Amino acid sequence: MPSRTPAQRNQLIVFPELLAERIETGPHAARFFLYLAKMLDLSFYRRLVVLGSPRYNRPTLVAVVFYAMHKGYFEPQNIVQFTKDSIGAQWILNGMSIPSYKTVERIINDILGELDSVFTQILALCDEVDLIGGEIGYIDGVKVQANASKHKAMSYEYLGKKIERGTEDLKTLFGVLRGIVDSLEDITEEELHDIAFEDAAKVHKGLRKIHQKALDTRQDKIFNRDYEETEGQMQTEKAEEERAVEEIKSELHILENIDLEKHCDAIEMLNNIAFVHKRVSRMEEAKAELEDRWKKENGNKKIPDKKQINFTDSDSCIMQTKHHGVQQCYNNFAVVDNKANIILGCYTNNNPVDQLGLIPCVKRTEQTYGSMKGMKFAGDAGFFCASNISYCKGKEIDFYASYPEAKSSYAKDKFKYNESSDTYICPRGNVLSVTKESRDEKTHIYSNKEACSLCENLNDCTKAKDGIRKISRDMEDDKLREEGREKANSAEGREILRLRKSVPEPVWGNIKTQDGFIQMHYRGIDKAGLEFELHCIMQNIRKLLKVYFKSKSYQDIVHKKTGGYCKVA
Repeated sequence: MPSRTPAQRNQLIVFPELLAERIETGPHAARFFLYLAKMLDLSFYRRLVVLGSPRYNRPTLVAVVFYAMHKGYFEPQNIVQFTKDSIGAQWILNGMSIPSYKTVERIINDILGELDSVFTQILALCDEVDLIGGEIGYIDGVKVQANASKHKAMSYEYLGKKIERGTEDLKTLFGVLRGIVDSLEDITEEELHDIAFEDAAKVHKGLRKIHQKALDTRQDKIFNRDYEETEGQMQTEKAEEERAVEEIKSELHILENIDLEKHCDAIEMLNNIAFVHKRVSRMEEAKAELEDRWKKENGNKKIPDKKQINFTDSDSCIMQTKHHGVQQCYNNFAVVDNKANIILGCYTNNNPVDQLGLIPCVKRTEQTYGSMKGMKFAGDAGFFCASNISYCKGKEIDFYASYPEAKSSYAKDKFKYNESSDTYICPRGNVLSVTKESRDEKTHIYSNKEACSLCENLNDCTKAKDGIRKISRDMEDDKLREEGREKANSAEGREILRLRKSVPEPVWGNIKTQDGFIQMHYRGIDKAGLEFELHCIMQNIRKLLKVYFKSKSYQDIVHKKTGGYCKVA
């Protein structure tokens, strides 16, 4: 059997392939993204540069960035590496040098600054190629892990206890320091605290530098096989460390009147004071931030002891996820059109309750897509509530939502309301009439004492001490919920809700698998919202790219804009 030719990676190519021959002989994603970037009308395209070196062509860089994001690269370093490796990206650059990490980062920031405009223009392109039906839209939410650990969160009650404990530790440390600096008895406690805090910060910063340098040296000894440690090097390192400690001592005011043998104890105590003071200050800032945020949202109501704040990303919130248990998350919502799964609008908040996301998400959709008046709009049971039904009714949106059903045979929804007689009929057939009304007549209480006293299932029906089952009815909200249930149970409602899982759910799957969007990169709710919106835009762009690859007429439009298209025989 003949042997194969060995690999020769240093061989020369006599006639190298041209980029044009690879890209311009048919439809290619790089050509589409260059066309897309040229079609966008963004203000930073028109920004003038008077001084400095010639600028990059901004639409070209936007095309490269979107092309890389289409492949799942969202970090600037990864985009730069993709640009070096990709033939399509090289063709888009058209002879321009590879952009640096900082240049790509600036372009991404410019895009994020005009993301709403980009979203609107992409939707307009989708509408031009008839990807948006505009008849039925579905809302769905997904909780995505924040760039923060759930172990870095504290409750309001625990924060208070930790601050008290840290304050007591500081008092103890200052007591020990007072014993060390017994020659400074003539100064007050406040003066000692001011001097100690100033010197403690210098000690902590200096010792951290020494410690970091020691760690770097240790890594060289372990991982660098060419590293040779000699006696002279060891002595030099020790001398440098001693010199660094002496420099720290020379800057400290508190050591001026202390005996030399107590200097090491004083430095150790100052370092401990700096460490504890830094932790207490950080917790006090977090506590103040939590109090300010609560006051803005809830006024003068008392903060619950279990209300939490995260030290890594204070805007994120602890949430129960479907597959990963309790995590530090943001809650992302999207409105998806049923025709081609185009995202019409999106919204991000830090509240685990889905009901609170519908109204702001509809508002955002009206900003990016336009009015949803007359559109059929559906969601799962997480969005079923009176306020959402009322809001959609006021906007003339035909809202359908699944509704939660209680397992108990004697739950409130098992009692049938008769509007004409203003009574409830219990599962046993007994009539409950109004026994009490609120002052504003918005809430009625229904009961039947005689029927309850004779009922065999009383223990299953109520846990009230007086043994009487009472039904509370909000005359406005309960009516809206009943109307919502009737719509969901209608033939049209069942058909619309049947398709709920097949329209928005695949969108989340595409974003997670193609973009790797399983955890946020940005911190803070504003930046997290922009990050999610960017992924929604890429979802819509991928739908446009499908039209480009499948439609000959659309290819002709794109290639006319980018030039050099050669028809394949």
